[in-house]
Amino acid sequence: MSNTSYTGYFVNAVDVKSRLSIPAVFRDVITARTATRQVVLGPGHAGRRCLVAYDETHSAKLKSDFDARHGASISAEAHAERAFLFGSTQTLGIDDAGRVVLPAGLKRAGGIGSHVLFVGGYEYFELWDPWTFMAHPLLVDGQRFMVEGELEARGLPLERPPERQSP
Repeated sequence: MSNTSYTGYFVNAVDVKSRLSIPAVFRDVITARTATRQVVLGPGHAGRRCLVAYDETHSAKLKSDFDARHGASISAEAHAERAFLFGSTQTLGIDDAGRVVLPAGLKRAGGIGSHVLFVGGYEYFELWDPWTFMAHPLLVDGQRFMVEGELEARGLPLERPPERQSP
């Protein structure tokens, strides 16, 4: 039986062309759930400085939940939520190498730099700057140990490295 939920922690680098490899296990979930090579990416929620990613199945659930809450409402609240949920997301194609190109605006919104920490969220997954995630006030020790292990496995420091200076 194939896994159809997003679980686990992974760290991958963002290259100079803003390409990012989606972990193979997450790509497998996307294709198992939707038979596509696309992922929806948008800003984090609830004040979380990250990006959130999901497949079209979850996108349809978000739309259904939105419709159940607001119906055909033209209230300011409905418009604001619609603009956030749907206007601030982008559907990205996954290339044959398993990569997406991160749009500049979303990279900025998520605080994404040279590396991305993927955090499974069952129906979706989050993309974090690893050092921002490590500084999150609600992080528990088990999460910290998992992320430290991912950073160490890639030869990355546990503390935020200094910014690279442009020539």
